[in-house]
Amino acid sequence: MARDWYIAGGGVAAQHCEAIALYELDEFKDAATLFERIVEKLIQKEGVSQFAEANKETLKVQLNYLAGNAWREAGDLDRAYNAFSAAIIGLAPNSVFAYDAYIERGIVLDLKKDYRNAVDDFTRAMELKQENIDGFIYRAKSFRKMHAFTEARLDLKVALEMDAYNPGALFESGIVFRLQNKKSDARFEWLKLIDKHPNTHWQKLAEDNIDLMDQ
Repeated sequence: MARDWYIAGGGVAAQHCEAIALYELDEFKDAATLFERIVEKLIQKEGVSQFAEANKETLKVQLNYLAGNAWREAGDLDRAYNAFSAAIIGLAPNSVFAYDAYIERGIVLDLKKDYRNAVDDFTRAMELKQENIDGFIYRAKSFRKMHAFTEARLDLKVALEMDAYNPGALFESGIVFRLQNKKSDARFEWLKLIDKHPNTHWQKLAEDNIDLMDQ
C-alpha cells in the first residue's frame, strides 16, 4: 500500500510508511537504507510536502534515529553509530529527542566495546533526565565491562533507590557482586529477582546465573 501511495505521488510520506513496514517485517537493512534515502530527499526538497518542508530539521532527526535503530538491528554497528550521530548533530536546543538519541548511541558504543565513550553518552543522557532509571543501568553495565566496579555499584545503588525491584537493576547488581567475588550478595539479588518477577525471562536469567555460579 505504501508503494502504491508513492507511485500515486505520496512522496517522502509514502516512503516513510514503507520504511516502517520494512522494519516491522524485520527487513532492517532495507528499512535503514530507505530512512536515510528519505533524509537525502528532505535535503534536496524532492517529493516533500509543505508540512515536511516546514518541519524538515525535526524530521531529519527522527529519520536518522530510526535509521540508527534499523542498522543496529541489521548488525551494522558502524552505520548505526553514524546514523545516531547524525541525529544528535541535528538536535535543536532542549530537543525532546536528545535523551533517547544519546541512550541509543551509547548502546551501540557498548556493543562496539567502546565502553568509555558509551559511558560518556549515557552520562549526557542522564544529565538531561536524571529521573530516568535506564541511564543508570546502562552506564552501570558499561562501567562493569570496564571493570570499574565501584562506579557500577554507585549507579546501581541510585537505580535501586529509584525502584528497588527493577529487574534490570537487580540482574546487573548480581553480576557486579559476582565479579567482585561476593557470591552471597549476588545470590541474594538474583533470588529477589526470581521472587519479584516469576515466570519471566528475568527468572530464567537469574536461575541460569545462580547455576553457573554454583558450578
